[in-house]
Amino acid sequence: MQRDQLLELRNKIVHSTQEIALKGTGSPVERLQVLMSIIHDGDASTEVLTRAFELAQSIEGDDDKLTSLLDLLYAIDVKLGEEEASSESQPAQDAPQPEQEHDQHEQHGQDDQHNQHDQYNNQ
Repeated sequence: MQRDQLLELRNKIVHSTQEIALKGTGSPVERLQVLMSIIHDGDASTEVLTRAFELAQSIEGDDDKLTSLLDLLYAIDVKLGEEEASSESQPAQDAPQPEQEHDQHEQHGQDDQHNQHDQYNNQ
């Protein structure tokens, strides 16, 4: 199989697995493990995260439930951190870049010097 065919098959498997984990009737622990794998692989959609939380809440036993909730919390924190890093690395489009701002100040300073020089010479 070629790479494109493998990627297409992989996407089909991920989609099928996700559907079973989201809507299936299997063990909550096993379904949660599948959803957590999907989340760690990059699909942290609201639907997947919400369903993972619901499954974690349905787990019997405080120890297993606590571990599952903490794993989910960690995955959400990682996602939030990635979003913050992404938004911080993209400069605002309207804000002047530091070099532009510096050039503008220099240009205004030169204009002011020329104006002062012209005013002095015109006196």
